[in-house]
Amino acid sequence: MARKARTGTAQAAERAHERAKNTAAEARAKAAVRDVQSVAAKTRGMQQRAQAKRG
Repeated sequence: MARKARTGTAQAAERAHERAKNTAAEARAKAAVRDVQSVAAKTRGMQQRAQAKRG
């Protein structure tokens, strides 16, 4: 019985570790999307300014 309890605890710890890894991966993915969006917005702004200069 004691061995089973330890196994269950290890499995719970493993699940918690997997959730933490998933959360970290999601955070990295969201940060990457934000970076891409900010670059796109900057490029758009530069294009709009250049168009305004051209008249």
